[in-house]
Amino acid sequence: MKDPALTELRKQLRETAPAPAPKPAAKPAAKAPEEKVDDATLFARATQGVKRIQAEAPPAAGKPGRPDANTLRRRAAAVEEQTETGPISDTAALMHAVQPEEFLSFARNGVQPRALQKLKQAQQPWQAAVDLHGCTVDQAREAVLKLVSESHREGLSVIKIVHGKGLQNGQPLIKTCVNGWLRQIPQVLAFVSALPRDGGTGAAYVLLKKAGPPRNPE
Repeated sequence: MKDPALTELRKQLRETAPAPAPKPAAKPAAKAPEEKVDDATLFARATQGVKRIQAEAPPAAGKPGRPDANTLRRRAAAVEEQTETGPISDTAALMHAVQPEEFLSFARNGVQPRALQKLKQAQQPWQAAVDLHGCTVDQAREAVLKLVSESHREGLSVIKIVHGKGLQNGQPLIKTCVNGWLRQIPQVLAFVSALPRDGGTGAAYVLLKKAGPPRNPE
């Protein structure tokens, strides 16, 4: 049998006993020292797996230089050597600028001086003509090409082109174009300004190549 007094004493001792001390908190694990990484290594890691694209450098800025007189002459000569079916160039034509009253004279290599002199004196009358007064540049070009082509095909030797001397932007535009176009047309051997009775410096006599024999049909 338990002694009541002993039981009471044990109870009192439990109530008066000091509370157990709390366990000390665990110390946080020490951090590993940070790795010192330079910029090159960081960039290499960030771009890992990235493929490089080779970009072309843009052309240097700046305006192209203006061609000199020799360059312009070479370009014009190159245009004059084109084939019979090639187009004629207005740009090349405008390189041969003329004055309203200027006398035109042109002959290809191989044309005899006597033949050019006969053309100047109109010793061989013109056989077909076109008047370009009132034409635009496009209309004038088409009319000149058509007259030359048809006249050459028909075997005509001399034609006349009336280009006038009217000014546009301070220059006789149609006369300048005719002077430049005729130099580019292979069927044209020579041309000169007409006599006063046929229009003077407002018109031109044109000497054409002789048409070759017709081709045999296939």
